[in-house]
Amino acid sequence: MDSREALRCFCRVVETGSLAAAARDLDLSPSVVTKTVQSLEEWTTSRLLARTTRRMQLTEAGEQFYAYARRVLADTEQTLAALQASRGAIGGRLVVAAPVSLTLCLLAPQLHAFQDEHPGVELELRLSDRPVDLLREGVDLAVRGQAQLDDSSLVAAPLMVMQRRVAAAPAYWDRVGRPAHPRELVARDCLPYLGGSDALRWQFDGPDGRHEVEPRGRFRADNSLLLVDAMIRGAGVGLVPVPMMAAPLADGRLEAVLPEHRVEPRGVWAVYPSREHLPERVRAFVQFLRQRLAQG
Repeated sequence: MDSREALRCFCRVVETGSLAAAARDLDLSPSVVTKTVQSLEEWTTSRLLARTTRRMQLTEAGEQFYAYARRVLADTEQTLAALQASRGAIGGRLVVAAPVSLTLCLLAPQLHAFQDEHPGVELELRLSDRPVDLLREGVDLAVRGQAQLDDSSLVAAPLMVMQRRVAAAPAYWDRVGRPAHPRELVARDCLPYLGGSDALRWQFDGPDGRHEVEPRGRFRADNSLLLVDAMIRGAGVGLVPVPMMAAPLADGRLEAVLPEHRVEPRGVWAVYPSREHLPERVRAFVQFLRQRLAQG
């Protein structure tokens, strides 16, 4: 393992909190990671990690070395990016975390288009609807359906805005009646999305002011595409971003209602750790998504 990879390995051990987790993340054997840390300790003539059977933490020397390693890796990344940019090329490994439904509905074609434009980029996708710890999990950039930044060191770049509508299968509306006002939804089978405030309330702004509805029903999920499937099957009423149900709305499998009552849209954001030493591939990816998603 060369010196750059050894520093990267050490940083992943610190950020993941364990040798085994770092090994999984880097696709290395635990013994290689252990030997790498030992080699760094021999090189620095300092104990960098205090290890017990239950926990691992940085020593004072380890904290200094970790700061050094992060700085060297960032400077190296910036220099290589500048050299690549001077040749008109962008490359390297780009780790992106994104929600499942959003990726399948909107991001998938953009990901391949980005790689077609930048064939030197190795793209790794980690799909999950939970917020990820970018630094700890080794993620360069996360795409999120809304900007709730608990860490002030994170930067959020807006990508697009998704309008949301209430919809159900036409056969369901024929059976229970189409609502003329949000308050009528309390008598319908609602299909709440478990992420965010939608699980507890649906909020509408209309000609007669703001109204809140508590969605109640026999089916709920934390995935928008699963809710759209349930809506198409006639299970009830969903409040879903329009891009997630664009096809069934267009072909008549779903029918939206309450056009005069506005629901707060969902912002889509690119979130990354810092503008300082930002890899060129991350910058290029954010700019690419902003342009492509704005066109859609």
